[in-house]
Amino acid sequence: MRPAQKNDGINPDNEDILFLVLGKMSIYTQDLNDNHTLRDHHFVAEIMPNENGKILGGTLKSADDPSFEIPFNPEGPQFLAHGARVMNAEELHDAHPDGRDLFNYKTTNGEMIDQPLVIKRRETTDTMPLPATLSLTQDGNSISPDQVDPTLDLTIHWTPMKGNMRSPDSELDDLIFVLAFDCFGNNIAHSGRPYNGKPFLSFKDTQFIIPAQDLKDGVSYNLIVEQATADVMRHQGVPGIATYATLTFLDAHTTGQSVCPVK
Repeated sequence: MRPAQKNDGINPDNEDILFLVLGKMSIYTQDLNDNHTLRDHHFVAEIMPNENGKILGGTLKSADDPSFEIPFNPEGPQFLAHGARVMNAEELHDAHPDGRDLFNYKTTNGEMIDQPLVIKRRETTDTMPLPATLSLTQDGNSISPDQVDPTLDLTIHWTPMKGNMRSPDSELDDLIFVLAFDCFGNNIAHSGRPYNGKPFLSFKDTQFIIPAQDLKDGVSYNLIVEQATADVMRHQGVPGIATYATLTFLDAHTTGQSVCPVK
């Protein structure tokens, strides 16, 4: 497996903000037979703080539509602004046309007014990205997601997203994020994120390992692979990532008597 890359582009120019994200996302669920079901298409913006950064609030505005404004609200350490959630891709583009949006946010160390970020679909990107197909192996053997051995490392594999690359105008390769949550809501795995000096994944990676020590008997896990274009613009040193992305969700279960809460 190619080692996760380590970012050398740490943002030294802002004490609070790690990066911004402006994205259009397709979200899918994959079943045990590798069939995919669309959950929705979604527009979202994100302000990710540095480890010791503090965001007080903000709004997302459109440079072209004075009536458009949605608030950022805290979700964990980051702040998110959610737009439309629709089943039809064209409805998403009608509600949130490609173009320039403005991040207005306030931190404990000052205020950044109207940081611009432009989202634009590439010619290589589908109208909205299609899902990856996820597969699992342990000890080099393919396994069913509902038959995970908690005593062995679990390797998650995925098929590539069409058109992933490094854009000539971007400082980042297109990105991969892998996450896993247990049935109690605990985040037991995260493949990393750019700009904090730690390893993270790009489109060149094809697998991610969850160590056996992080798995337990009789637990269900929600595995998530996000594949994302990464078109980066900086403003006063703060990187903004405009993205078209697809997220694929897969439920997995370790063997043994279930200890998960009854739904």
